[in-house]
Amino acid sequence: MEQSTDLPWHARLHWRILIAMVLGVLVGWLVPEASPYVSWLGTLFVRLLRMVIVPLVLTSIVCGTASLGGGGDLGRLFAKTFGFFVLTSLLAILVGWGMVTLIQPGVGLVVGGGESLDKLPEISAPSSPAQMILDVVPPNVVRAMAEGDMLGLIFFSIVFGLAITGLPELHRVRLVSFFESAFEAMMRLTTGVVQFAPIGVFGLMAKVVADSGFANFRSLGLYMATIFGGLVIFFFLVMPLVMFLLARLNPWTFLRNMVE
Repeated sequence: MEQSTDLPWHARLHWRILIAMVLGVLVGWLVPEASPYVSWLGTLFVRLLRMVIVPLVLTSIVCGTASLGGGGDLGRLFAKTFGFFVLTSLLAILVGWGMVTLIQPGVGLVVGGGESLDKLPEISAPSSPAQMILDVVPPNVVRAMAEGDMLGLIFFSIVFGLAITGLPELHRVRLVSFFESAFEAMMRLTTGVVQFAPIGVFGLMAKVVADSGFANFRSLGLYMATIFGGLVIFFFLVMPLVMFLLARLNPWTFLRNMVE
């Protein structure tokens, strides 16, 4: 998804998305009756994103885990991989919880019926650590994929990738090659979907402004700030620290490999 810096400014994706946002706001504000004719573009874009998420996560994690190679020390490899997964998931939850508590996104959002949210909804928590672990393991992986249960999907992808590393070399090489090829195909497909983003954003913005005017812009801005702030903290602070302290890996090497 990396774009050439030789492109003129108006051809770069982030500028095209910004221009599409402005045009969508103008259409929703000045010609609200046109919203039904363009809002489907936003719905289509969201569906395309949801379409690629599950196979992209599955192939990337299985590919990354399985490519660690075979060997007899599978138990230690599983313990380290699962421990890393649990640790980084916990840190991500803490960062997200902190950002939501600090910024309070969604408060003041005008929802269906014209009602405004005056506080954040209550978040249900697992009843015990054992229940938290049970919630991670999907009883039906196909159902987890269909319902978008990302934690269950990630857990299955890790253990499936680790199982591949323990296979005889013939089967292991075949499966690793298959998932590497599948991952490359999904990256190409995802890149194509992301190129559709300006059109999708145009439809989404036109619908939001036509339906609720500018009342939700503050809440949407706070939501964007929450997501962006959380990602910046996790990507540039938490993960480099984890890599340096646990893996003894140069944080710059990690960031450079994660660019795409």
